[in-house]
Amino acid sequence: MGFGETQSQTDLCNKATKTDKIDAEITGFKKIRAISVSSDGKTLFAANSGSNDIAVVDIDARQIASTVPVGRDPYGASLSPDGRQIYTGNLADNSVSVIDVATLKVTATIEGFKQPRQAIVFTRDGRYAYVLNEDLSIAKVDRSLLRITSTLPASAHSRP
Repeated sequence: MGFGETQSQTDLCNKATKTDKIDAEITGFKKIRAISVSSDGKTLFAANSGSNDIAVVDIDARQIASTVPVGRDPYGASLSPDGRQIYTGNLADNSVSVIDVATLKVTATIEGFKQPRQAIVFTRDGRYAYVLNEDLSIAKVDRSLLRITSTLPASAHSRP
């Protein structure tokens, strides 16, 4: 198994690659932009920029179990290291929504980004999140304060 994979993910992947056929299809997404999968491999979280929500997918049932409304044009769906929160970058609102996985409710909205993209990562200890902005700058978010504490500007060499 690869890093972070569960046995069920590996079995599903092996089955699909052995037959080289699509086993099933999950429908109902609207402009899907990013996904995260729970550590047990049972739940997938998908950013739907066409409907301004995060789809919560029951992988075994192969269907969308519920949706969580977030800001406009969500582009990210990053699961925190402890699996308790999903961070989603809302491109059109210049914000990040924080979703509690247990309740599937938005518990905070952090503002001050520049069209945040799919790339949202966390430090190993979970204290900080780093969010890539459209201009390739990176915003550092203190997760306990729920605010941007600094922004690393893009270098002149990395800009398109």
